Amino acid sequence: MSDTNFSYMEVSAKRKKRNQFISVLIIVAIVLMGVIVWGWIELQKSRNAERIKNALNSQVEPGFKEPEAVPEPAPAPDTAAVVVQDTPVAVSPKPVVVETPAVKPEPAPKPVVVKPVKAHKETVKATDLPKEPGAAPEVEPKPVPVPKPVAAKPVKPAPEPKPVKPAPEPKPIAEEPPIQVAMHKPEPAPVTPVPTPTPTPVSPTKVYPPEDLPLPAKTEPTEEVKQAVAGLPAPAMPKAEASPTEDANVSSSFKLGLSAYKQQDYVNAIRSFTAVPKPVSKKRGAQDRDEYVQANFMKGLSLLKVGHLSEAVSAFQNVLEYEKYYPLANMNLGICYVELKQYAKAHQAFEAVVRDQSFIDPASFDDVMQRTKYFWALAWTRLYKNSTNVDKQNFYRQQAVLKWKDYEVWFSKNDKYKNENLKAENYLKSLSSL
Repeated sequence: MSDTNFSYMEVSAKRKKRNQFISVLIIVAIVLMGVIVWGWIELQKSRNAERIKNALNSQVEPGFKEPEAVPEPAPAPDTAAVVVQDTPVAVSPKPVVVETPAVKPEPAPKPVVVKPVKAHKETVKATDLPKEPGAAPEVEPKPVPVPKPVAAKPVKPAPEPKPVKPAPEPKPIAEEPPIQVAMHKPEPAPVTPVPTPTPTPVSPTKVYPPEDLPLPAKTEPTEEVKQAVAGLPAPAMPKAEASPTEDANVSSSFKLGLSAYKQQDYVNAIRSFTAVPKPVSKKRGAQDRDEYVQANFMKGLSLLKVGHLSEAVSAFQNVLEYEKYYPLANMNLGICYVELKQYAKAHQAFEAVVRDQSFIDPASFDDVMQRTKYFWALAWTRLYKNSTNVDKQNFYRQQAVLKWKDYEVWFSKNDKYKNENLKAENYLKSLSSL
């Protein structure tokens, strides 16, 4: 047998012995634990038995309260008997103190409540009192001193308190005259209030949309409109206008209208643009449709410059019928409506300009927005001046002030609109001073 096998067998034998030793230890531990548990159980049983025994020894006969551990009472007078008179007050006997062997106090059971028995005239000896079971025979209970009923003063049943005349029930406080008066007359001394003038509300409680007023008898454009129209930028022309002879598709009427407009011959321009035929299709990109839209826009400008506001409105409406997003047409339409006192329609047209401002040519963006904001504020100002309702006046004035302030934010530092800016400032001062 090799050394390796021998060492392996030796290790195996040692391991086997160790395992056997551990098994023996475990068995011994289990046995010890069983003995300890059994001893603890027996101990508890003996304790319980002792408790039951003590409880039985400490029981008191019915009719007596359980004795309390109190110091011995002072020696009572040498009287063997006491005569108890028949009185209406039933005196319950005091508990008898009996010496008992020292026992571990246990929770006292609830005392048995016994109804007092009506006493009779008889002599009760102290020796006749029942003894407590389990008490030592040699110990005789001491006579219980029964206190004399204090010379049998028939404890004047606490002279039944004379039916104290129920103190006159106080009347409820609420019925007292002073409070009643205070409830009905909260203001003891009426003071004439000093009338204070009601201030004009800064912001009206109701919103009043702009409204259209009757058309004026005279539809001549004002000086402000004339200046605004005179300074309008040159409208964007189609490619055919640059060299009319190069494109045979452009109608002769449109060519003549453009030529007359450049020469400021607005009457002949209006005639030529009116002669442009109405297209069959409204599809964008068609030559006849785009030419008709541009011809009506130029016709509207020509009518606006000669003062025919109502006809100009019709021309710009024709443009918007075919081209919904046309800020220049909406701006000029709004200006015409301001002059015609159609302020609700002007408000809608100016809103469309702001909504579609991305379609404005960058070269004319400032001109379009300046005229839009100027005439929009002017519309609210004229609404304020023409209104007779106080509430509406307050609301229109507030809107006008806001619009003029908005205009100044945009153009107050732009010298190009110096004259219009001065007018806007004057309007704002006149409205703010009210």
